[in-house]
Amino acid sequence: MQQPLIRENEAMDIKKPAPQNNSLHHGFYELFLPVSDMERAINFYVEKLGFQIGRQESPSSALLLYNVHGTRSMLGLFRVAAIERRYHLSFRVLEEDVDQMVPFLLGRGITPEHPPRDNIQGPMSEPIVHGWMPAASVFFTDPDGHLLELIADLADEPQPDVLYCPLSRWRTISTRSH
Repeated sequence: MQQPLIRENEAMDIKKPAPQNNSLHHGFYELFLPVSDMERAINFYVEKLGFQIGRQESPSSALLLYNVHGTRSMLGLFRVAAIERRYHLSFRVLEEDVDQMVPFLLGRGITPEHPPRDNIQGPMSEPIVHGWMPAASVFFTDPDGHLLELIADLADEPQPDVLYCPLSRWRTISTRSH
């Protein structure tokens, strides 16, 4: 079985902000998305992205599990007659896998696309880098049009003056040798 690209980072060596002492939580545990066709949505998240069905009590709802490296996340799906609002979800990818994000999606029949804010038509051919973070990401949509993203933190120094740029360009301007 092919290793999933979307996985938790066991030891992130990036410069992280200091832990916040005013919060008890350690990240998201579960998220819920409205879907118009439950079977189609389950097939997409299970077959394309590697989730497992954790529980399905009725044809109108399902809990999908993603368990990697001992970290469990859940994605709840609930059927609605019409999608009135589309959501955005990001899945963490390890920096070492950043060059595999586009091939990962293409290999599963998913077309990477530019986010709406970019006003660029056509598929993405490589990740874009958010220089202020810095992180590389690739966007795509699920069957209901929810904007999904694969995102990898980069161990480079942030460059706040670089809003977005292609990964290939980032590698020429970052202070770290690649």
